Amino acid sequence: MSIHTVWIMNGKGGVGKSVLMMALSWLYDAMGRPLRLIDIDDKAKLAEFVGHDKVLSLRIGANAEALRADPSLAYSYWDQLAAEILERDTGVDLGANMDRHILSWAKKSELGELLTESGVTMDVYVPVTADPLAVAGGIEALETVADVFPNSRRILVLNNMAGHFNAYESTPEFEKIAIMRADGLIVVGMDECLSEAWTDFERLKLPPWRVLKMNAPTVAQQTGLGILAAKRAVGDYASWLKHLQQTFAPLVMV
Repeated sequence: MSIHTVWIMNGKGGVGKSVLMMALSWLYDAMGRPLRLIDIDDKAKLAEFVGHDKVLSLRIGANAEALRADPSLAYSYWDQLAAEILERDTGVDLGANMDRHILSWAKKSELGELLTESGVTMDVYVPVTADPLAVAGGIEALETVADVFPNSRRILVLNNMAGHFNAYESTPEFEKIAIMRADGLIVVGMDECLSEAWTDFERLKLPPWRVLKMNAPTVAQQTGLGILAAKRAVGDYASWLKHLQQTFAPLVMV
């Protein structure tokens, strides 16, 4: 079995990168192929949810202003990322505004060639919400990934959490996406979670596997919801997660 790495990116924040990374990590773990989780984000959002002891946080090694002036300041930190993905299965969560810098480092370092020579397979997930900046950022990331990692499997995730994409279907952006699909891009949807406790689960930094273990009384106690609302919240969250599993399980490399 070859080593596999899963990357999630979009320069726009708030598109569901960390939620998707947690869900994919849960799926890979359930299928007997756990991922070593890595985040490249000074906010370390992923680590806040799953535990700092379970995530390797590769900080940028410089403040944002210094990094914009000289991206190479962080290269020695990111070289550790290459060492990790050559050694074991990994899941890499790139924070907002980090994809351009990381992809520039990867191109300059010829990381794509190294992964191919080493037999490492790669999936790049790019989630977008129904927002012009998110869609534009996602397309830019996908185009660059196709150049830097031509042998990767590229997956666009239409995240319906903040609205649907019906109004975008005839836009120039989605015409680009159609061309990319003809060239192998995979497009999947991620449904909105209708659980009444969704924002509370986010606030409490609860990953999916912890939410699934919670009963209605516990949810009611931690969120302030009434017991009936808590029962609905638990059921709706479980249904959302089950559908998400059905959507993404066929893409999991086992």
